[in-house]
Amino acid sequence: MNYRPDIDGLRAIAVLPVVFYHAGVADFTGGYVGVDIFFVISGFLITTIIHRELAEGRFSVLRFYERRARRILPALFAVIVASLIAGWFILGPGDYDQMGQSIVSALLFVSNMFFWRNAGGYFQNATDYLPMLHTWSLAVEEQFYIFFPLLLMALHRIGRHLLLPVILVLVVGSLVLAAWATPRMPSASFYLLPTRIWELGVGALLAQGLVRTEAPRALRESIGALGLIAVLAPVFLYDSSTVFPGIASLPPVLGAGMLIWAGTTGPVWASRLLSLRPMVWIGMISYSLYLWHWPIMAFVRNRLFTVELEPMWQVATILASVLAGWISWRIVERPFRVPPREGGITQRRIFVLSGAGMAVLGALAGAVVLTGGMTTQRFSDAQLAALPQEPLGNAYGDRCFGPRPAERFCFFGNDDPTAPVEWFLWGDSHADAMLPALIDLAVAHNVKLAFAGHPACIPLPGLLRTNGQGRVNASCLQLNRAAFDFVEMNPSIKVVFLHARWAIYTDGFYAYDRTGDVILYEEREETPETVDYARNAVLVEATLDSVVERILQTDRDVVFLGPTPEVHWDVPRRRAAEILFGWPVPPTPTPDEVAARQAVSSAILARVAARTGSLYIPMAQSICAEECVLFTESEMYYRDEDHLSVLGARLRARPLLEQSLAGILSDPNDDGT
Repeated sequence: MNYRPDIDGLRAIAVLPVVFYHAGVADFTGGYVGVDIFFVISGFLITTIIHRELAEGRFSVLRFYERRARRILPALFAVIVASLIAGWFILGPGDYDQMGQSIVSALLFVSNMFFWRNAGGYFQNATDYLPMLHTWSLAVEEQFYIFFPLLLMALHRIGRHLLLPVILVLVVGSLVLAAWATPRMPSASFYLLPTRIWELGVGALLAQGLVRTEAPRALRESIGALGLIAVLAPVFLYDSSTVFPGIASLPPVLGAGMLIWAGTTGPVWASRLLSLRPMVWIGMISYSLYLWHWPIMAFVRNRLFTVELEPMWQVATILASVLAGWISWRIVERPFRVPPREGGITQRRIFVLSGAGMAVLGALAGAVVLTGGMTTQRFSDAQLAALPQEPLGNAYGDRCFGPRPAERFCFFGNDDPTAPVEWFLWGDSHADAMLPALIDLAVAHNVKLAFAGHPACIPLPGLLRTNGQGRVNASCLQLNRAAFDFVEMNPSIKVVFLHARWAIYTDGFYAYDRTGDVILYEEREETPETVDYARNAVLVEATLDSVVERILQTDRDVVFLGPTPEVHWDVPRRRAAEILFGWPVPPTPTPDEVAARQAVSSAILARVAARTGSLYIPMAQSICAEECVLFTESEMYYRDEDHLSVLGARLRARPLLEQSLAGILSDPNDDGT
């Protein structure tokens, strides 16, 4: 096919939002849709080439994969080498080990499956530290190109009239699957091929001539302009709360298809815009730019210990990515893409070099995995011995804390299946972190404990949470209804524990960062159009009053567990970096700073407890008495910046709970029998 500069310009439209989004540039909240645009472009170009060669009787599977190897592997190999070197100096054992595993999966083009199984959702903050995460999209493409050329070959032999119907069925089926799967299994739908086939297939349908290209100029101009709007609008209108992919991916995918179609028979306004030299230049380096930008940003985040990059670092990482992309395109990509007839590398040598590169890099990554992150090769025995050895996360989280918590309340303590539930813990991820302390107490006193929790969910029925861009935690409503019904239907429950990250709900912002994040409103209200964080505290206090009164009417005790001290840095990550690399930890928050952060929420809990005769336990005392103790030489009390570790809950929180609950534990009417 003839070279189309507008398609290179469309590549620029695809890659720049991705880069800006990953850097955290304001307003580019939906920049991740650029990958979907890439899929359409790829499907169109590759299908065009395959279809033409099949029609001319000269298609070769070997030549097809030779072109893929020339296009994909050299720059990928360079990025992997650079990442292995950077990781040696920046990543701890566990992170380096995981990167080794992800490199092996990237070389085998199954990294989408690896990250689906091992990294959680794409939009979770933890994924921003993974240098190879972006290779998931390469895996999707290469998996598609394992079966698609063979399908086209078979259809050409069986009957060309079947080409469009079969591909159309494939596209529609994949789209329907994506629409069904995305709200039910969002991570699988995002990463895996079956729900992405249709995006590549849209490009393939265009290449097969589904829509005739002969059309009036005015129509092509209109379609081109509409396509440009469709690809750009989601970049600024979508965010991490958008249910994506699925139906939400229709605008960028169809928009990319419109732009490709509109410029097929001649330039229109949109294609001329895309053909501007700066756009074409970015498009030409787009593959290398995409490959390099994410590891650069991930390693910077690992070194700075933060997901949120300051503007200075946003600019620095973007410029570094563009520079690395240009250098990689010029000295790595271009030489390998020169065909043999023009003095380039022969097909045989391409396959030999590709196989050798995959084998060598696979062996290096495998060595990283087999050595647990090159621990003894990089660190001394004393350093490794100083690392916390206890598991930080709550082992019960997977089965007690997930997408459908109302269906899986968990039970601990008295292991008699017929024993009635006597204690009930209800809350968000902070309650989940506190769970080990209450489990220990339940076991010690032979009490059956039930737990109901959901991420970012204040245990107050009737309240919903938004970030100002729409309802982002409506499933919390389901959990709270189920939890309250459970309390009312189980008269054996004697104590209801309520615990949450109270301060973020009452104040509306994260600790030490006054950027608003949480707006509360009542279920019967519309989503607030104006931001009023002060109203949060009013709603929390009023709702707490009504909820506690309803619980007390059923003759139960209510115990408020006060907020856990929040830290503005990741405690275990920073402590490990101090031990392994000599990077000092930031200052520990003072008790006064913690008290100031918790002032509003603690006062509300204390007032409601006093009015209702409930018990309020100021849990901050367990960590911050005269000073805040976040870790010792051998013990780690936090698993991140605000959640207690298992050890922290057991060693620091449990003694305060046991002391504060002495009256309940010694009550002859509450002996666990």
